[in-house]
Parts: sequence; C-alpha cells; structure tokens
Amino acid sequence: MEYLHKNELNKTLKRFNKIRLYNIYGYMNILPVKYLQKNPNKYIQVQLNTDTHYNAIMMDIDDEELLTEWNAVGLPTPSIQTINKKNNKAHLIWLLNVPVSKKNRKAVKYYKDIVNSIKILIGADKAFQNHQTKNFLNTEQFRVTYNDVAYDLADFKHYIIRDAQYTIESEIETTGSRHIDLFNRLRFYGYRNAKKANFEDLLVARAEKINETFEEPIKTKYIVKSVLKFCEEHKDNFKTVANKNIGNMKFQKISNLSQEEYRKEVQNRQKKSSKRTQDIKRLRSAGKLKVAIETLLRKQIKLSYKNIAKQANLSLSTVKRQAKIIKLFIHNSNGVVRSIRVIATHGSVRATELLSGCKKPTLLKYRSLKLFTFENFFNKWVYNPNSIQESTYD
Repeated sequence: MEYLHKNELNKTLKRFNKIRLYNIYGYMNILPVKYLQKNPNKYIQVQLNTDTHYNAIMMDIDDEELLTEWNAVGLPTPSIQTINKKNNKAHLIWLLNVPVSKKNRKAVKYYKDIVNSIKILIGADKAFQNHQTKNFLNTEQFRVTYNDVAYDLADFKHYIIRDAQYTIESEIETTGSRHIDLFNRLRFYGYRNAKKANFEDLLVARAEKINETFEEPIKTKYIVKSVLKFCEEHKDNFKTVANKNIGNMKFQKISNLSQEEYRKEVQNRQKKSSKRTQDIKRLRSAGKLKVAIETLLRKQIKLSYKNIAKQANLSLSTVKRQAKIIKLFIHNSNGVVRSIRVIATHGSVRATELLSGCKKPTLLKYRSLKLFTFENFFNKWVYNPNSIQESTYD
C-alpha cells in the first residue's frame, strides 16, 4: 500500500526494535517491526504506546455515526483511521513527533488530560486503555486512511477540558493480557465498593462493562468470583483515602510558605528523617552486638572485633564504629562480667554472666529512665559512660 512508505509512520515505527503484536486468537508476540511489515495480515492489533513511552494519541470509536465527530469539533486530522470491515468500529490515531516518556510526570499528566478531553469531545470509548490499536497494516480486515502528518502535544492544548464534572477515571496500565487487565481493573473497583450491600451485582456489571472494551471478549465468571471472595474476606481492612499513611515522621503538609522558607523546611525535615534512620540502624546494630557478646562469653570464645562481627553477622567496619557501645556492654572487674541491657529494658538489670572463680555476684543499677528515646540513649549511655552507677551486695 502507498501509505506504508509515508514519512511520519515510518518515523514512528523506527522507534521500535521489536513491537508487541496480537493475532486473531488473542495471543501476543513480540517481534521485529520488519516481520510485521512483511506479514501484516497475520495480526489484528499492534501496541504503539509501550510500557515506557506514548507514541500516539489513540481513540476507540464504537458508533460509526461518530467517525467524523473529530472534524465537527475542530480537532486536527488523524494520522491514521482504521475501520473494521465487519462492524465499522474504528480507531483514530494521532502520531506524535516526540514520544512522551512515562518517567516525566508532568508530561504524562498533560498527555492524559488531552486524551481524556478528546474522549469526551468526540464520544470515544472512555474505558479504552490507549495502548493497543487495530493493525493499520492489515488491509484484509481493516479499511485504512492515512495522512502523512504528526503532531506535538501543544497542538491539542486548546481542547483540554478543565471542568471537574467531566473527570475520567485514571488509567490502569495494560499488561497485554485481557485476563490480567480485567482482574486488575476489577479488583481496584472492588476495593472501593466492597462494603456496599449489592456488591456482587455491581462487580458483575462492572466486569461486563470492562469486557466490552476488549476486541475479543473473554469469560469473566471465574475472575469475578476470585475478586468477590477476596474483597468480602478483607473488606474491613481496605483503607479510605482519608486514612492513608502520612509517614513515620508524621510531618504536617507544607503550605503558605515562600520559596526560600519551603526549601529550608524541606532540608530540616530531611535532616530529621536522616537522623532517625541513623539512630534506628545504631540500635539494631547494638542489639545484635549485645547478643553476640553474651554468646561469645557463654562459649568462652575470645572477644575480638573479628569474632564479634562474625557472631553478630555484621561487617568488621560496623563493629569498629560501635566501639563505645561494646565497651559499655562488657566491663571486667574482679572476675565479674557485667552486662548492660538498656536496649531491652528501662530499669535495673542483674548481671547474669559470671566468670569462673567469682565469689560474689554483682548488680548493675541504672538511674531510672524516663520514656526511652534514641537521643537520650546515646547521649546518656554512649557518650557519658560515667552515668552508670554500680553497687554490690553481700
């Protein structure tokens, strides 16, 4: 066909080393573009928009009376119009000069605003996932109109609808499998509606609606049954948006700050979070060191950095950095080994490890601690070892 040699389509296809294809039975293959060009009539769908980029704006038109609606609202001419010869259902494609990377959040939001607005303006299928399209190279099954033109997103900016009442539900990325796509879209719907009285009827109706968006419908019975069972068992555990996790640091939302104040506030929060993370790591290491030291003493193995590191399953450098804590955990005096347990308890602790030849047991007593925190532990016990108070009894 003449349109196969047009510039803009060739530019788009050259972005692919391999392309995802779907045959008439719904099976998927990932094959070189050259294979598609040599055997175009073997496949009914191609995936122009990939897992990483959007290469085109695509619309699904189920009503043949709406095929020219794009012209009525003043949209640019589609690059490709692919119409099914059997039922006159069509896909409209606007090729993009520059693909939109899905890593660029602002660009993706801009792209989706355009796509959702066009769906409303021309009456396209709102549930269409905008990834696969009818194979425009397959002229046996489709009538194809090609225009050698590609567009920038800016060419569509005047068609964006801002009204909240026209908001379309956000897309769930397609996987290439109709069964998995149905399951994913249905389960998210189920999470939001699991507590409704007529939940099963809603789920069945939703599944049928999603199934209608597929080129080849599938059986939904077992997928609906699986989602229904899970949602009924866990409906009390689903969190609402209002109860979402705001983080361990419990920071309040930043608002009404100048740019400089905002930058300083972010830096301050980052420092606090970093300090908390370091303290947690220190405490975890301290707990491992304590257990390792007590084990080595019980087995009468020499206390060396190397042996402690091996027993605690820590690196030698980590053990050496915790030298001050190790000195607190081990204190030899008159054959008595005194064990500090501030990691596990907050009050007085009895030393339980005694060396042979010890005549009198010894107690280690601590000043009573208030609410235990990372900061007062390290300030009081690590950097001020003299705060430990000893006493013996007969």
